[in-house]
Amino acid sequence: MTAINEQLIAELEQINDTSALLKEVFKRFKKRAAIGTSGQLTGVALIDLAVRAKIKPRIFTIDTLRLFPETYELFGKIEKKYKIKIEKIKPDPVKIDRMIKQHGEYLFFDTPDKQKFCCHLRKVEPNNRVLETLDVWITGLRSDQSATRADGKKFQIITGPTGKPILKIAPLFNWTEKDLRDYIAKYKVPMHKLLSWNENGWYYESLGCILCTTPIGPHEPRRAGRWRWFNQNDPDKKECGLHVNATDNTDG
Repeated sequence: MTAINEQLIAELEQINDTSALLKEVFKRFKKRAAIGTSGQLTGVALIDLAVRAKIKPRIFTIDTLRLFPETYELFGKIEKKYKIKIEKIKPDPVKIDRMIKQHGEYLFFDTPDKQKFCCHLRKVEPNNRVLETLDVWITGLRSDQSATRADGKKFQIITGPTGKPILKIAPLFNWTEKDLRDYIAKYKVPMHKLLSWNENGWYYESLGCILCTTPIGPHEPRRAGRWRWFNQNDPDKKECGLHVNATDNTDG
């Protein structure tokens, strides 16, 4: 078994081609490696790149039970086009029921702490269950998504939920929005309908749960549409918890 350490990162950093990198990772780790996607541009591009590299990748998504209908529609199109199955990981129904009974169904409107609690149960805990089965977590993080994410890395060793090291890879970390849209158009990759929506300059940049995601205006930061009712002074710092402090605990 390949050890998760800095030597592995050094070896993988020598592979400049994204498809070749994905091929090497899945060759070494097989089903212990997986692409996590929420249906946004980077995730669908990664799936296409993997399939074009003759890989049958393991793919998962966190189904918070509050995703846009267009998100579920996209996953169906991806499964049909690439003849693959996306693992849809759902939150613990007992914990969700308890949370709603205690705080109400729309607790995320109340305080940032309650929003984070809801995200933790609906996203972080299910994601941690997947991480328990992985050695390599392939994500769609990009440096241009926010100031917070710009400080990230293409390769990072994090501590998984059970305490073991996991290699977190963002293969398209340095791709731009234009790079992604050009690639998706060239190879006719299925794309989320809302990412093509634009009305009077307002558009969807970041997609999460249906009530917690809104379009953004022409001059707003990319993360402004998430939990719009909170943190407007610094919207770049708005996160659901999946990619925050991942070296200490273990995101879209």
